[in-house]
Amino acid sequence: MTPASLSIEGRTVLSSFGKAVGAARALSFCESGGANCSRSCRHHPEYEGPEPGPRCYAVRMEARRGGNIQRKLQRHEATPPDDLLAAAAADLDRHGWRLPWFRFSVSGSVPARVPSGLRRFVARLVKAGTPIHLPIEDARKATRYRKALAGLGVAVRESCQTRRRWLTASGPCSFVAGHGLPMAERVEAAKQAARDRTAATGRRAGVCPAAAASVNRRPSETAKCGNCTLCGDPDFDSVFPAH
Repeated sequence: MTPASLSIEGRTVLSSFGKAVGAARALSFCESGGANCSRSCRHHPEYEGPEPGPRCYAVRMEARRGGNIQRKLQRHEATPPDDLLAAAAADLDRHGWRLPWFRFSVSGSVPARVPSGLRRFVARLVKAGTPIHLPIEDARKATRYRKALAGLGVAVRESCQTRRRWLTASGPCSFVAGHGLPMAERVEAAKQAARDRTAATGRRAGVCPAAAASVNRRPSETAKCGNCTLCGDPDFDSVFPAH
């Protein structure tokens, strides 16, 4: 597979990302904290509900990187979602749908309304044998996407906002553990959160190897998304150490 060359008006749409192997690709629909991100997320910069969480790390990351990244995400946010999917599909038609990993929403989130072309796009990835990570920050939005993609075997993964939700939610979920702890203690906090989830629900749960390697500052090629595909497993729940 050659690097993605897909474009809208000459600009790339698919992207690579640091936690993944080189041939993995991602598609983001907006910038973090942007139009698609639910204000019900307690990490949202404009969240005004009870028990706000730490500000979304992706918002901070994009602000630090700035420049081309933010402009690209702003272009995506201004583009109809089905146009983004069509452009992504055209590029994959040229380079192949079989990838080691495909991630939706490295930045931001998917639209509140499920794009009409999403099921066909995802079905083509599934048919090619490409594992998929599809995180969604809002429980009601996750329910809509699960209904739209039913029968494809894709893990539509709800990002749980609270420990209580983490211990009670049904279906594939994720959780961030260790906020406020020293870096050396965050991975163990994530391991404990995984054990708690399994004890409460009977589901398998574990710590994201790529996030753990980042927090421990021990780069590992085997831990990268694409070499690890656990987040694409509907029967597995993922914990991310705060970073």
